[in-house]
Amino acid sequence: MGILNNIRTGVVSSIVTRRWLMRPGMKGLEFAYYVGRVPLLKKLHPWTSGKKNSCTYLPIKVDINQEMGQAVNEIYPPQVVHDFIDKASHIVRMNKCLCRNAQDCENHTHDIGCMFMGKSALGMPPQISKEISREEAHEHVEKAVADGLVPMAGKVRVDNFAFLIPDRDELLSVCFCCHCCCMMGYYRHAGEQINEMMVPLEGVKITVNPEVCQGCGTCVETCIFDAISIKDGIAVHSDACRACGRCTRYCPNGAVTLSIENANYKDAMEGRVESYVDWGQGKKKG
Repeated sequence: MGILNNIRTGVVSSIVTRRWLMRPGMKGLEFAYYVGRVPLLKKLHPWTSGKKNSCTYLPIKVDINQEMGQAVNEIYPPQVVHDFIDKASHIVRMNKCLCRNAQDCENHTHDIGCMFMGKSALGMPPQISKEISREEAHEHVEKAVADGLVPMAGKVRVDNFAFLIPDRDELLSVCFCCHCCCMMGYYRHAGEQINEMMVPLEGVKITVNPEVCQGCGTCVETCIFDAISIKDGIAVHSDACRACGRCTRYCPNGAVTLSIENANYKDAMEGRVESYVDWGQGKKKG
């Protein structure tokens, strides 16, 4: 097993660290999500199955809902990741973001990589990753948020495939996404399956102020899910919106706001993810 594992990690690390291999590889992944829309395959395709995927964006800019009496420190979605960290049996951080490195991203640092939690995280190639402490993990999250990267957390089946790790429901993924390079945008090709795979944060609401919106299209350009269009000079979000909140950050006029109307949003999301994966908190629910 040791020899086979060394071969596995060596092959994976050799591929993901070479742009000339990663770029066509990412195109291949994108095509695979297209295939997941085929009626006969969409229920069987593990990457697009609602039984094998449940992840959620944790927006970093949220408007406080005064009617709920929420304090500023109560509305911080990335706190969910911190909660996950505190429950994790193992935490592994990638040395670089593989997507940004492959695309040679010019908008964000390449040095903030994904984190993985749970027993299966130990299967990440040591050539491109490192097991870290809870303290280091907490710092990594805040560094990502400070750089404007949006955390996305949950069970992501394609990660098992990409790193050739058997799926035992023991791998929790945390991606720190940018709008320009992240492969999570490929989920937009999955059709209605996306509603089961990538669930908006419980209670989240996106609002566009028609009196402030200038119809400039900046939000359209930054949406990796093609969920925003300009109609009659106003930005409109479709049902494809995953509530990542990038549009609220990039809108030059402050016309887009994101609020959370469920005071128990953290417990709701954490409970949902726990039904899919055991990352150290105990036997998964469900």
